[in-house]
Amino acid sequence: MDEGAFMHQLNEAYGISARRLIFIPYGDSAYSYRVEGENGKRYYMKLFDHSNDSHRQGILRCSRYVPFMWELHQTGRFVELPCPFRTLSGAFLLSLSDCTALLFQFIDGETWAEAYPFSKHNLERIGRLAARIRQLTPFTATSGLSSETYDVSFSEHLIQCLEQLEHLQPGASPASQLLRELVIPQQTHITELLHQITGVRERLVLDPAPNVLCHGDLWGGNLMETADGRLVVLDWEAAMLAPPELDIVGYTGDGLGHFLTGYEQELGQRMELNLDLLRYYAYRHHLRNLTHWCMNILHRDLEPDQLDNDLEMVRHHCLNRLDTVEASLRNAADRNI
Repeated sequence: MDEGAFMHQLNEAYGISARRLIFIPYGDSAYSYRVEGENGKRYYMKLFDHSNDSHRQGILRCSRYVPFMWELHQTGRFVELPCPFRTLSGAFLLSLSDCTALLFQFIDGETWAEAYPFSKHNLERIGRLAARIRQLTPFTATSGLSSETYDVSFSEHLIQCLEQLEHLQPGASPASQLLRELVIPQQTHITELLHQITGVRERLVLDPAPNVLCHGDLWGGNLMETADGRLVVLDWEAAMLAPPELDIVGYTGDGLGHFLTGYEQELGQRMELNLDLLRYYAYRHHLRNLTHWCMNILHRDLEPDQLDNDLEMVRHHCLNRLDTVEASLRNAADRNI
């Protein structure tokens, strides 16, 4: 990408004065950049590479969640999010020959990606935030957001990646070799979990639960605390209409009671948790993420920083958590008694 030519097109489309792009090695379905302009003005940009199949899927999802984010912010219903900008022609996306750009308000703060384990106070704050998102459900009627279908189609790609890693060719990239060292020792366990969530999925499809608005990826990396103490929710790409367990599943460990204290206070009612849903969402989350990172490392041309980030995510945010799911679910079961 010719950075100078790209910034000229960006400035023309949005009526801004961008001067520099700074790559942020974070994000799965797009590249992330901080855009710096005149007089200290900053923006956050997602950049989708048309040659990357995952990025092309990311572009398609934009039409569902980006207008909804803009509407929430503009109406004041939920302003704790980065508002997307529209181009001078009114479009949310800037589509160029080899890439597509999406520009957001830049919010200065620290994410909670490295803040685990969360304090009791912060767990309650997250619970209240999740409940506030749920309460926006009446405003989703015309949003175009997708609804839960309990999709596990990613499993085919994961099985292919496991087979490729098992028979990794000599001369494979260093990143692929590192990935093999991480994944292959857990290959049998991963395959068993795929079979398990397929069985749970069959039960859920036969008896679907009511849907509410969920953010879909409410982990610490998508939570940012600003200097003035506001808690902001980033990256709404996974937002959808689904059972509320989707936004609760990440908090089913020791802090579940504190999360639900905030959640139920905000909601004004007690939550009865569905263990099948929690089990399905917990394993699907980890296995779908693993699939994405394996595909990135084995099949996609990524920046070195992005490769390092993806390996780090496999090591510290995925494989090490597979054995913690059942213990976390016992907390939820005890809480239902």
